[in-house]
Amino acid sequence: MFDETVGNVEESTKPQEIQEPTPENLSKKQLRRQKYKQKWEEKKLIKRAAERMRKKEKRAALKEAGDLSKLRKRKDFRTMAQSNSKQIIALDMSFDDLMIEKDQKRTVQQIGWCYTANRHSPNPFQFHVVGFNGPSRKIYDGNEHNLNQDIFLHHEKLETVFKPEDIVYLTSESENVLNELDDTKVYVIGGIVDHNSQKGLCHRIAGEKGFGHARLPLDEHLLMKTRRVLTINQVYEILVHYSVHKDWKDALLSIIPERKNVQLKEDSKNEEEAHDDVSVSEVSPIPQTNS
Repeated sequence: MFDETVGNVEESTKPQEIQEPTPENLSKKQLRRQKYKQKWEEKKLIKRAAERMRKKEKRAALKEAGDLSKLRKRKDFRTMAQSNSKQIIALDMSFDDLMIEKDQKRTVQQIGWCYTANRHSPNPFQFHVVGFNGPSRKIYDGNEHNLNQDIFLHHEKLETVFKPEDIVYLTSESENVLNELDDTKVYVIGGIVDHNSQKGLCHRIAGEKGFGHARLPLDEHLLMKTRRVLTINQVYEILVHYSVHKDWKDALLSIIPERKNVQLKEDSKNEEEAHDDVSVSEVSPIPQTNS
């Protein structure tokens, strides 16, 4: 692919015709990038082919030796159509204009991670992506691995796809705590990577459009010394985990990264009480002297 920056176009017999960029029109920096990308793509294809051949030869050798126990069995994933869950989780992708290209790519990457979490669930959610018609959609469609993903993709906006009264936007600014999932509701995750520059955006949108809103029960179960900012896929994975195990504490601790230094509230309380007991017991009486 060429860089979007194109050199000056010479006049031709067709005034509106734009010539494709050629090596002569590219700067040295753009040429280096182009050559690097071509080499990287070639190496990637060679590496994938070699890995496929290695796995094929390994499986053939194990079969020939009769050692079938070491053959990895492919997991039988369930599709949304096969799932017993009617719960709808939607990702609102209508924020492309608030993100640079790098963050649009990250958002698309996180859609893939949400999909992976969903397909590993014994009963996948009904996963919808709405408002998906901007640059992020082009990035998504440009990856061949996304072509057959079991996701409902919509160009239309959230309130067009679903009834506004059924929508519950998940936002950390909400005063409503999400204690359990209701399969008559559509829980929505904002599809934006903003590095916390758009704080309160989803809560404001919910208020303006009359959507319901709620927050995950982080404050009710955890102590966090860092910012309470979760990625799109982390929120999705927490919901998947809770849907399977019905335990918010376990879901939060399992998904939130260790680097956020989270701690269960009761554990922290027990530590404080133990610390207080030790402090009292270790205090020595003040020696009295005769005056």
